[in-house]
Amino acid sequence: MKLTTAFSVSASLALLVVAPLQANEQDSNASAAKTELRQIFDELSTLQADFTQQVVDANGELVQELKGHLAMATPNQFFWQSNAPDELVLVADGRTVYYYDPFVDQVTLSDQTTASAQSPFLLLLDAQASAWADYKVSKTELSYQLEPTAANADQQALQINFVATDKQDEIVLDSLLLDDGQGQVTHIDLTNVQVDKAVPYSLFSFEIPATAVVDDQRAEQN
Repeated sequence: MKLTTAFSVSASLALLVVAPLQANEQDSNASAAKTELRQIFDELSTLQADFTQQVVDANGELVQELKGHLAMATPNQFFWQSNAPDELVLVADGRTVYYYDPFVDQVTLSDQTTASAQSPFLLLLDAQASAWADYKVSKTELSYQLEPTAANADQQALQINFVATDKQDEIVLDSLLLDDGQGQVTHIDLTNVQVDKAVPYSLFSFEIPATAVVDDQRAEQN
């Protein structure tokens, strides 16, 4: 399965009346949804898109809005940059995640394996990552919901939304929704989505500015 390539949408299954069988079916459906979602991203080589990000608090009030560009290349490479005046840069090169805030001229370095285990968003970069076991996956029409298991309840939940294209049995990534479990929700809407197109791999290599303050958290995480 690929984004925008021959992706067959699974038909909804009828609910069973007998409770034990219904529970078994729910488990089976959850397993199938996770397998399906992992396959989509496993077969994805690159993705580029413009984004609009809105963060709302527990009262539904808008607390932040950003626009910018993102790119990803599987496995494990990611680029995110929001536009000025709220410029932020996040680069994952497969080993380290760099988070750069030009306003304060500071770079935070994190171990990518640790970061991926804590964020379902970065988890999408690696369909084979063991951290998938920390999430339950369900599916409603063209939306997938990743919910942390009870043992990992402090982690974020993620909803991934696709939309159908004008071509039969094709879908495209449309938006994402991150819920931190404390009432803050991040909405990310994508436009100009391109998949499996050439991406400058220099995007996934971050050079720390000479003037930047460096907060290297990798030793603490290992």
